[in-house]
Amino acid sequence: MIEVSVTLSDGTNKTIPIASHSKIVDLSSNSIMVIDLTELDNLEGVEELILSGNRLMTIDLTVLAFCPSMKSLFLNENNLQIVNLEMLRYCTLLERLDLGSNQILRVDLAPISECKNLVSINLEKNRLMSLDISPISKCAKLEEFNLLDNPLKRLDVTPLLSCASLKSLLVPENTRLVSKKKQDVELLNPPAINDLIAKDKIEFILE
Repeated sequence: MIEVSVTLSDGTNKTIPIASHSKIVDLSSNSIMVIDLTELDNLEGVEELILSGNRLMTIDLTVLAFCPSMKSLFLNENNLQIVNLEMLRYCTLLERLDLGSNQILRVDLAPISECKNLVSINLEKNRLMSLDISPISKCAKLEEFNLLDNPLKRLDVTPLLSCASLKSLLVPENTRLVSKKKQDVELLNPPAINDLIAKDKIEFILE
C-alpha cells in the first residue's frame, strides 16, 4: 500500500491509499488542488493515471520518469495553465494523452516524439493560440488529434503527413491550416489529411 498526499479545494490535507499492485490509479473527481505523485514510483507496472475532474492548477509529472509502463494519462477537466510534459519521453508505451478542458496557454510537445505508440491526443477546450506539432511526426500510430475550442490562429499540418493512421483531426473552424508540402488526395496520405485536402481546407505555403 502507498499513500498519495493531496490538498483539496477546501484547504484540507489528506492522504489517499492506493494498493501496491494497482495498474490503474484513478483519483478523478476528488476536488484535488495539489497532489504529490512521488509515491507512484513504488508501484510496479502502473499503466493508467486518471486525474480528471479535479481543481489542479499545476502538476509535477517528474514521477513519470519511473513509470515506463504508463499507457494512459488523463489530466482533463482541471484548471491547468502550463503543463511540463518533459517526463513523457520515458513513457514510450503511452497510447492516450488527455489534456482537454483546461486553461492551457502553451505546451511543448517535444517529449512526445518518444511516444511512438500514441493513438490519441486531446487538447480541446484550452487557450492555445499557437502550437508547434512537429514532434507528432514521430507518432505514426496516431489516430485521433483534437484541438477544438482553442483560439488557434494558424496550424502547420505538415508533420501530420507522417501519421499514416490519423483518422480524426478536429480543429477550430477559424484556424488557418497550412502545409509546406503541396498535397493532392493520395492513398498514402492519412485519411484525416485527405479529407481536409478534398474540402480545400489546407493552404500550401513556401517558407
